[in-house]
Amino acid sequence: MKLKQLVESAQELDYQIVDRKKNSLSTLQERYQRSLLVVDKNRLEYYPLHSDSSFFFHPSSAVFRIKQFDADGHDPLIAIAQLNEGMTVLDCTLGLGADAIVMSHGVGSTGHVIGLESNPATALIVREGLKQWMEGYEPIVSAMRNITVQKADHLTYLRQCEDNAFDVLYFDPMFEKTVSESIHLDGLRQLANYQPLTEEVLDEAKRVARKRIVLKAHFESELFEQFGFKRTIRKSSKLHYGVMEV
Repeated sequence: MKLKQLVESAQELDYQIVDRKKNSLSTLQERYQRSLLVVDKNRLEYYPLHSDSSFFFHPSSAVFRIKQFDADGHDPLIAIAQLNEGMTVLDCTLGLGADAIVMSHGVGSTGHVIGLESNPATALIVREGLKQWMEGYEPIVSAMRNITVQKADHLTYLRQCEDNAFDVLYFDPMFEKTVSESIHLDGLRQLANYQPLTEEVLDEAKRVARKRIVLKAHFESELFEQFGFKRTIRKSSKLHYGVMEV
């Protein structure tokens, strides 16, 4: 990351820029009593205060999912969202961005995905990762580059959208149970937004979605029945999808 980008990033997060000078990360955290955002030429890595886990961008499951989709033409999320070339998607709960990358591949170069992330640190790390990460399989790189990250709370953002602004809206609410069962989410625990899905959010989503709203949640979640999503049961996964046609 160039110095100018580093300064802009620090300002965005209200961080102080310090030279590491061979100090250990624990020493710096003890000295400043703040979380650390470590910057090198390859990536940004976030170390929450009083945590043993770090957080950095990686396309994660999107890599094998996109390769599998190109091999056999099927991905559960692309299928249930009925994504096709040229469609627009609003991912209201971006998080690590793996699902957004898959959906971006599903809508192709003429489509577009906007991902909303309310936590400033997560938004910054994922946004820069999507811009800079290199992968040996070019379609994955193209999918990452065709995602726009917005630092925003989804309810606030939805209120500002025009009617029928996106073909598909996607929600993947973060809950303690989901996080506790997913080791690869350890670094995201302190950054995650645990705000529940509400009737108010769904009302705005129904207005903004042109075709459908898709929900991913733990199989024990009551959200599917609570809000009237038609659930697709995945026997091999603890995460199920639900769809609401609008």
